Amino acid sequence: MKFILKSTVLLLILSFPSILLGKTFTACGGDFNFFLKKAEEYAIELGVSSEVLRKTVGQAKFNPKIIQLDRKQRSFKLSFIDFSSRAINDYRLVNGKKKFKKYRDVFDKAVALYGVPKEVITAFWAMETDFGAVQGDFNTLNSLASLAFDCRRPELFQPEFIAAMQLIDRGDIYYDTTGAWAGEIGQVQMLPQDILEFGIDGNQDGRISLKETPEDAILTAANLINHMGWVKGAPWLEEVLLPRDFYWQLAGFGRGRPLKDWKALGVKLRKEELRIDENLHSTLLLPQGKDGPAFLAFKNFEVYLSWNDSFIYTVTAAHLAKRLAGAKKYIHRNPSDILDIESMIQLQNLLKSKGYDVGKVDGILGAKTRQAVRLIQLEFGLPADSWPTNDLLRKLQ
Repeated sequence: MKFILKSTVLLLILSFPSILLGKTFTACGGDFNFFLKKAEEYAIELGVSSEVLRKTVGQAKFNPKIIQLDRKQRSFKLSFIDFSSRAINDYRLVNGKKKFKKYRDVFDKAVALYGVPKEVITAFWAMETDFGAVQGDFNTLNSLASLAFDCRRPELFQPEFIAAMQLIDRGDIYYDTTGAWAGEIGQVQMLPQDILEFGIDGNQDGRISLKETPEDAILTAANLINHMGWVKGAPWLEEVLLPRDFYWQLAGFGRGRPLKDWKALGVKLRKEELRIDENLHSTLLLPQGKDGPAFLAFKNFEVYLSWNDSFIYTVTAAHLAKRLAGAKKYIHRNPSDILDIESMIQLQNLLKSKGYDVGKVDGILGAKTRQAVRLIQLEFGLPADSWPTNDLLRKLQ
């Protein structure tokens, strides 16, 4: 069976590159009807049919709830163990393996064409929508029009609004298509531009339908993951065991080294029989500090960060893929729980007062706050595992 990337996508990429470069077609804000008029003029230049434009302009509505959701968007406040325990559940593990069997031929195509394992695709499929069960009920056109009109990220959403019109024009979505509040569509939750560029008609029915057709969703996800830089046959995440007296400050992004060097420092693969090239570069991740689970992240893990830049989400998705491949649940000691928001804000303010860069003081344990915690731990002579605790907070007060 032949799988086809629709030729119209390639024409769009070659003929209208600005649509892929995050450019706006009009100023944000002002009058919504004027914004729609400018969108219509721009879409005409891209060849969108007059009927689609007429209906889009006539039906698209500004939804203030979308803007409220965008303003309230926050990162995960759960610890890694709490979040991953909820996300990696029996439903997803059992049904994921059922999907392997039901769509065996499609997954075989995904590996043959794009080099992406079924476990990796299925983990994203589960994390995003529970295999299509929870796709969102916001009108996609209204969501994208609202975000494109708003002034927070018009360079992102104006091209997405136009791309949604193009998807309607070629019959892949409809005016009443629904999805996530931020405009993502389908079983693997993709924005319209990505569907235009990477969409695959997996069941060869002449339409790319990521909402209704698992074959389309599987192969489109594989195509996108491959484009993000997936290396066929290479590892992405492996659980490791660490000695009690480990040099904790070596963990974290920017401090990677070859696997053989980690082993020389006492790092052991939990699955000792694994055969991994010891020259492969990897980074030690401690998502909940020295007493939590420990992982080595290899180059393919960068794809997870490209998919979603949340550290907790990406490590969870990567470990879910390993679980679907047969790995055991991670092990850990008894790590401290994550600080509550008020305590985290207090910690950030104290670190900031001492000259450390924590980024925005928002109660979220982001990359900059983790790095600041690591530096203050080194200053205090504590295990520098980048994990803030109530004991550390008391020392700072």
